[in-house]
Amino acid sequence: MQTAFLHSLPFIDVTFKNTLRPWLARRLTLLSWLALVAFALSQIITFWFAELFSHFLPHYTVLWTATAAVAVRRQRWLWAASALAGGLWLCWPSGSPEVSTAAPPLKVLWYNVNLDNPAAAQESAAILAAAPDVVAMAEIDLDDAGWQTLRQAYPHGCEHRDDSPFALALWSRRPLQSCRVVMAETDAGEPFPSIEAELDGSSLFALHPPPPINAELAAARQAYLQQAARKIAAAKTVLVMGDLNSSPFSPVFRQFTYSADIRPRTPNYLPTWLPFGLNIDHVLTRGKSGTRIRALPWMHSDHRALLIEWQ
Repeated sequence: MQTAFLHSLPFIDVTFKNTLRPWLARRLTLLSWLALVAFALSQIITFWFAELFSHFLPHYTVLWTATAAVAVRRQRWLWAASALAGGLWLCWPSGSPEVSTAAPPLKVLWYNVNLDNPAAAQESAAILAAAPDVVAMAEIDLDDAGWQTLRQAYPHGCEHRDDSPFALALWSRRPLQSCRVVMAETDAGEPFPSIEAELDGSSLFALHPPPPINAELAAARQAYLQQAARKIAAAKTVLVMGDLNSSPFSPVFRQFTYSADIRPRTPNYLPTWLPFGLNIDHVLTRGKSGTRIRALPWMHSDHRALLIEWQ
């Protein structure tokens, strides 16, 4: 039986080369062209729906890599170059030096906990184990008793209570110089909250604009980020964190960072939201020398927490 199997291997190889590989190459090439055109349009067209295709660069890069492996020789260079460009963008360094050991850094945790989180007490225990100085959370159900242990450990701060995905909280172990909820007025019919706080002379911003799932909410996200950018640009030393509902590959995200004069610190390749594995939770800074970011394990939310050391 083993001898018969060995004799069949050349047939399998010939079948793959003559039948399966061309079949696979044609389909992957078509998908790769669609991905390339969609991504190019997302970078040059301001229409909200086109911008959605910018967020999937990691997926396109995998597709282009697979296509380069099976495409005909005259097209292989195109998909190899596309995969290389995508990979370089994904792995482009954040440009933040390591925090030093000369003084303890400020530890801040950002987490979109999900409004329907079924295990608030377990989530609270995990956050307490990470031992941040400041905790900022989106979509928190403040009526859930499971968060009370965490609130008691972080008695300072402020929150926006809402039975919607736009509940927001920023809590601190130490007294803050200030903490306030700011409502961004948009044309979507309701304002959306952000939190501005000050600790040890540094400004902390927690953001959660609406998701761009239709034209109205996409415009609301744009207005929200524009208003936040003006406030952030006026601050001296800044840490911005949030679920921005935008990836590093989006022109909307780049415009926000430029207007606010802040640098992204979260690795471009890092997935922070399921089920699509997109990078939409961000940490951005200005005015301090070092930032270290560690993504915590996935828990009971569709997002993962980011633990920030800022110095």
